[in-house]
Amino acid sequence: MNPLLQNKINELESSQDFECWYLVKHNPDFCNLCYLVDALQEFQTNKNSRNVEEAVNKKISEVNTAKNLSLSNNYRALRVAAFLGLIRITSSSYNDAIITDVYKEIKELCHGNYEDIYLYKNVINRQIEKLYTASIIDEGYNQVRKNYRIYPVMFLYKVLVELGKTTHDYSVSMVEYKYLISTTKKYSDYLDTMLLIKLLRDDPSVELQFTRFRSKFDNRMNVAIELLEYLDFSGDRIKIKDEYVAEINKKVYEFENGNFDFGNGDSYVDFLCSKKGFLNFNIDNNAEHNEEKKDIDYDTCSREIGGENVILYGVPGAGKSWTIKNEYCGDDSKIERLVFHPDYTYSDFVGQILPKLDENNQVTYVFTPGPFTNILKKAYLHPDCKYYLVIEEVNRGNAPAIFGDIFQLLDRKVIDGSSEYSITNSDIAREVYGNDDHKVSIPSNLSILGTMNTSDQNVFTLDTAFQRRWSMRLIQNKFPEDGSEKDFANTKILDTDVTWEKFFTEINNLILSKNIRMTSSEDKRLGTHFISKEELVLDTTVDDKGNLSKSAVRHNKKFAEKVLKYLWDDAFKFNKDEVFDLTKVNSLEKVIVEFTSVNGNERFGKILKQNIYDALIPKKTN
Repeated sequence: MNPLLQNKINELESSQDFECWYLVKHNPDFCNLCYLVDALQEFQTNKNSRNVEEAVNKKISEVNTAKNLSLSNNYRALRVAAFLGLIRITSSSYNDAIITDVYKEIKELCHGNYEDIYLYKNVINRQIEKLYTASIIDEGYNQVRKNYRIYPVMFLYKVLVELGKTTHDYSVSMVEYKYLISTTKKYSDYLDTMLLIKLLRDDPSVELQFTRFRSKFDNRMNVAIELLEYLDFSGDRIKIKDEYVAEINKKVYEFENGNFDFGNGDSYVDFLCSKKGFLNFNIDNNAEHNEEKKDIDYDTCSREIGGENVILYGVPGAGKSWTIKNEYCGDDSKIERLVFHPDYTYSDFVGQILPKLDENNQVTYVFTPGPFTNILKKAYLHPDCKYYLVIEEVNRGNAPAIFGDIFQLLDRKVIDGSSEYSITNSDIAREVYGNDDHKVSIPSNLSILGTMNTSDQNVFTLDTAFQRRWSMRLIQNKFPEDGSEKDFANTKILDTDVTWEKFFTEINNLILSKNIRMTSSEDKRLGTHFISKEELVLDTTVDDKGNLSKSAVRHNKKFAEKVLKYLWDDAFKFNKDEVFDLTKVNSLEKVIVEFTSVNGNERFGKILKQNIYDALIPKKTN
């Protein structure tokens, strides 16, 4: 099997259930949902029932009898109505839900006969296209789907369009959709998804290995997508109908060139619950929007201040990214995140001229902005919000070369945090300011945050001229003193009596004492977040035969394969006998096998030297 496909299978195996595009468990049938909202509206207006559930039961019963329909009377399906923008939920009770303009628009178009969906088909298309995974409406948006930030329908359109351009077949199989497409987390990953589709098509025998994940990735978004009039679901494929290929191509083009800054917060809910579609937000086609922009002088208007350049450094897993999320910004819509690496270039960072199809399918060459230009534009056009450019592993790329002329902008004014100097760059100026001659500078509401592992030896060094333009912040390798991560620190490793804080503290003390003469010894320590809390917890799930499930077996090996492997291969590479009992384990394979083949404290007794074992698990006294 191709390694990339195998990596995808490994990713799916380790994922949680429903860690994919997900709607809700109820059917997104607009006819049924609109009648539910109709009942809710009547209840809010007349209060002729004891509660919403009773009002829904009464209304649906009347409609089913009068119109010979078979609508569901499950009032909890109002959750789907919220996903589709028919209502806006403001509390834990549906009583307080707000009836939106979307619902009112549908009611006006069909005069309350919601079964006549042909009268408001365009609204259905628009609302489904606006669905976002994972939005704040989704209970799992900050849990199982916390890494998902994607408009699924627009992404599907993109994949279908790009495949059609290269193969003349604007379709994908349901297997490709369910396991390759609907498990994609962000729009910019479409090239990786298309490559996986190609590899799967080159080796059809692999398909069965994906279908075994059927129940795990029951994304249910496909039920909503089937309502789109542009797509054909005949057989086992999803295809753009021939008569809509040009229209979908234009939708994708407009979507990619639109001015979207919704993220997954309240601004997204405002958009979802409005009568606006994606085309309403394209700068070139939205005269009203442009008029609003003209009324604001972004160069002189009041603006958030405090922009800064900060490099957070420390041992791997010390919590640098955690600090950024919890102390700087946890809203992904206000962050542009990237990773430096040896092949990363100025063009990747700032932008470059690339070929692009216009709305008439003609190839043109346009400046395609990179992450720096994108976040600069957001910060410039939204002066009342703070924005952050986050550069992970800032010393793994040639930072001075990547920054290029942007280097000049890193000098900040003390008074507000904006750039002390400006530069001339027509491409950036045209994209951000709409004026080739406008000088480029970093506004006071944009900060640049970098992270750096001090243990990385084979990386680019940051020269003095570069470093002096940054504040250096050491992230100490310990849990917060305020106790905010007490549960994590006190989490026991699998079924042993050893907490994670106890383990990494004892091991780190040993690293410092045994490698005192090594300049890198401090950086060999285990970080507080080297492993996640979830990976420490024992999985006791059994299969239908009563045996530990395969996924549980794999999960319970994570501590050994991540932490113990690091100690064996890196931290104690040249003095393994300081930690491991080499009379019992003489290879990494043996370490992992011995640790995972027993239970409780015996796991450590099988592999560690006696003095290390005693330090972790003191002898009990009577």
